[in-house]
Parts: sequence; C-alpha cells; structure tokens
Amino acid sequence: MFRSSASVGPMKTYTVVRRGVRGFVGDARRLYKIRRRGIESDVAVTLEQKAALHAMCQQLTGAGLVDRRILVIGAGQTSREVMAFGVDNEVIAIDLDVIPTGFDLKSYAALLRQNGAMRTGKTIARKLLGIDRRFARTMRRHLGVESFRPAQQLQMDASQMTFDDASFDVVYSFSVFEHLPDPESVLQEARRVLRPGGVLSISWHLYSSEGGCHDLRIFSGDRNEVPYWAQLRPAQKNLVIESCSMNEWRLNRVREMHQRCCPGTEFAVDQHHEPYGTFLQNELMRLRSVGELADYTDEELLSVNLLATWSKPTGSHR
Repeated sequence: MFRSSASVGPMKTYTVVRRGVRGFVGDARRLYKIRRRGIESDVAVTLEQKAALHAMCQQLTGAGLVDRRILVIGAGQTSREVMAFGVDNEVIAIDLDVIPTGFDLKSYAALLRQNGAMRTGKTIARKLLGIDRRFARTMRRHLGVESFRPAQQLQMDASQMTFDDASFDVVYSFSVFEHLPDPESVLQEARRVLRPGGVLSISWHLYSSEGGCHDLRIFSGDRNEVPYWAQLRPAQKNLVIESCSMNEWRLNRVREMHQRCCPGTEFAVDQHHEPYGTFLQNELMRLRSVGELADYTDEELLSVNLLATWSKPTGSHR
C-alpha cells in the first residue's frame, strides 16, 4: 500500500535546539519531572483523545473508531496514540525521528546520525529512567489489555508521503503541525492519502497560547522564571528557552489554511481549566492596561489548542 521510503535522506528533528551540554542536562531534568509526575495524567489525556476521535468518527461517518486504518502523523518517540488506537484498529505511524524499539543499537546509531545528539540523548535517558515502560504499563491497565497490537512505525517526511492515494480511513495528528516549517504541504498530503468519506483530525498547540513557546520550565514547576506570554512580548522574548522549533503561525492563519485546503473544516478551541483560566484572564487584563499584547485577540491568547476536523467528500479523488 505504500512505496519504498528508502530515498529518505538525513533529516533534522523538530527538537534540535543547540544549547550545549548544560542545556541538555537542564532539559533532561525538567522532562523527567514532567513525565514522572504526569504519567497517569498523560494516559488519561491520550484516552480522552481516543474517545473524542471515536465520537467524531461516529458523528461524521456513522461508524466509530473500530476496524479503521489510521495514519498518525508525528507519532513521536513515545507513540502514545499508536498504543491507544491500535487496540481496535490498524495503525501506521510516521515521524521524522527514527523510532528505536527495544535496545537495537542500529536504530540508536541511525537516530544519532539522522536526528542528532540532543534527540538521541533524550530518548536514551527516557528509556533508562523507565518512563516509557511505566507509561505502557499504565496504558495497558486502563485499556484492560495484556499487550498492544504491533503497529508500523516509519520514518517519513510528512510533506512527501510514500503512501498511495486514498489509503486511510482516518488521518490524525496531535500537537505536531505547529512545529512544521511547511504545514500546508503536509495538510495537502494528508488530504491526498485520506479515503473519500474518511476523517481528518488535526490539533495545533497554538504558539500564541500562554505556554506556546514550549519552554519546559512552564510545565516542570519553574513557572516563576518565565513571564506570561513571554514569546509574544519583545522585551521578554529573550528570557524564553525554547525546547523545540516552532513555526509561530497565528490562529487566523491556521484557520484560513485549513479552509483553503479542506473547505468545510470545523474548528473548536480548548482553553485552560479553572481556576487557572480566570487567573490568566486577569493577568491579560493587567498586561493590556500597560499597553502590551494589543496586537493579539483574547481568543488566541487564552486558547491552548485548536482542533480542526474534516470529512473528505465522497467522490473526491484528491
């Protein structure tokens, strides 16, 4: 069902941000704090994503998320959605990263060669600390399964997929498109490989959101070191330590691109839970009172994720 990907050459992962050994150690420490305390939460979020996609497929096609052929774009090293979706479906996942399985030294050598020392070091650290094992064990317990169905995980450039046209019932991506240098080319490819009547679900973590700069201190308990919306404030932007590359697309540009490529796309935004949502509203009012963030709307500053969903019209060939 797909052409050979042997021509894929050296690629740079979205997490390549060169800050030296000290930066790597700091990132590793923060990631460990985030993952160790958040495994139950991460599993719950992944299962919520599965339930939401099931409901979306049911609404748009009359059939749920069972016995579907699903493409996950940007599955990442942990492949969370692959585990959850693969219980009842055939899942194929693609990523620019090499995804090592077990302790295959050739895979780690390829990861180092193609995706860099930073990505390789983070992956090895996560494996050695047992974070992946604990996540998989917790996911199996919640799903009530003893093992996960094997899935194909391929290294592939999502803007040049090697799959045939109309290969998948569902194309899914979560918090990936905000990192892509050319998200429109990836969306066009996602449309191409989706079958008529199939469902496209893409969630963006908005750069304009309060944590959209992906500074790990925001998520690891060191929040006081990073001013709110620092990435959008010229006098504060130099304080941001970005852990990955971002394309910095704003909300309206994202919506316009989706409607241009997939007319009729429906959108929904997620905002922060209370009481943090109210706190951010008050903080935004304070910043606006001194003339900051005037070029941004409340919606793009207070929203976290934008979910774009679309069903490919029957009879459509591309």
